[in-house]
Amino acid sequence: MRFAVFLSAFALLTSAGCGAVIAGQAVPAPAAPSSAAPVSGPKPAGFRKVVAYASRIGGTGTAAPLSQADRQSWDAAQQTAAVQAIDCTPGRPDPLAGHDDRSLPLVTCGQTDDTAYVLEPEFLPGSEVADATAGYDQQRGQWVVTLTFKAAGTKTWADFTSKNLNQQVAFVLDSQVLSAPNIQVAILDGTTQITGNFTEQRARELARQIRGG
Repeated sequence: MRFAVFLSAFALLTSAGCGAVIAGQAVPAPAAPSSAAPVSGPKPAGFRKVVAYASRIGGTGTAAPLSQADRQSWDAAQQTAAVQAIDCTPGRPDPLAGHDDRSLPLVTCGQTDDTAYVLEPEFLPGSEVADATAGYDQQRGQWVVTLTFKAAGTKTWADFTSKNLNQQVAFVLDSQVLSAPNIQVAILDGTTQITGNFTEQRARELARQIRGG
């Protein structure tokens, strides 16, 4: 599903696959530490940098699902092998769902498409999302999702988008990618608007997924 994300400082970002656009202005700050600890109750989406992606319906037809070690290796050759083997048929259950180590790289699939991704460790936890809401934008004539960060998250997001122009960032929930926008400008104020051809139901669902409840 393609969609776009805009930020308050009119920064834009466009993406391939589960696309998005983002805008804002940024104050450099060190990235927040990752946490692999399990979270009780609904979990918000975390944020990881995209290293690579490819269409991957069906994988190589391996009899057994890939292990966590296969999918969370630092070794580039093993990451490539995992991308080639992973089955990203839409709707297929993920055995790793919600049990990935956020301090390690991750090979995974898009939640609603056939794309396989290689992701860096989580640089921004979902706990730094202050809120994510759906609403109808009268000016654009479409449903949008507005995402805001807490203070520390705003600084980390600003630093990341400043240093990773023309790179993709993945919103990851239960070990799968909800969205993977390209960063075209730095985002400073922590307020992001995701736009696309959303129905009201899809906009509300995406907002719920991002905020974890």
